[in-house]
Amino acid sequence: REICLLPVDEGPCRALLPRYYYNRYTQKCEEFSYGGCEGNANNFVSLENCEKTCWKIRKVPKICRLEPEEGPCRAMLKTYFYNFTAMECQILTYGGCYGNENRFVDRNSCLNYCEPQKKTPSICIGPMDQGSCSASISRYYYNPVIKSCVEFTYTGCGGNANNFSTKQSCKSICMKGM
Repeated sequence: REICLLPVDEGPCRALLPRYYYNRYTQKCEEFSYGGCEGNANNFVSLENCEKTCWKIRKVPKICRLEPEEGPCRAMLKTYFYNFTAMECQILTYGGCYGNENRFVDRNSCLNYCEPQKKTPSICIGPMDQGSCSASISRYYYNPVIKSCVEFTYTGCGGNANNFSTKQSCKSICMKGM
C-alpha cells in the first residue's frame, strides 16, 4: 500500500503511455501520461489495478493533507501537524502567524482529527444469516473477525442487515477508511 502514497512520476522518457496512479491528495486513482521508463511503482496499467491495490488507503481529512507551514513570524511555538507521507502526527515549530490549518495544539488533537477511530457501522456487526426461505441468492456479509466481505447464500427472506448484493457495496459501507 505504501506505493500508493508515492508522488506521480512520469519518468524521463518521452512515450505518452496512458497509466493510472493513486493521487494521495484527491484520494482517487487518476490517469497520467507515463514516459515509458523509470518513474516509480505508483504506476498502474489500468484504473481497476490501481483501485484494487490502493482502495485500502485510509481516507484523511483535507486539512491533514496540507504540507506544514511554519508561517513568517518567529514565536517558535511547539505545535503538531499531520505528516501525510508518514501518516502520523509530528512536531511543527510554528511562528505564531499565518501558516495553514494543518496545525494542532497537541498530539492528541492532531490524532483525533486526522486519524479518528474507525468504528464499524452497526449493520456490519451482525453474524452471517442466510434467512428462512428457500431461494439461493449470492450475497455478501462483513465478517468483523477477518475484517473482510465474504460471499454467502441468502435464502431470500429474513436474515439481518449484514447482507449486501455486491462485494463492493459491502466494502464501501463496512470497510470505509480501513
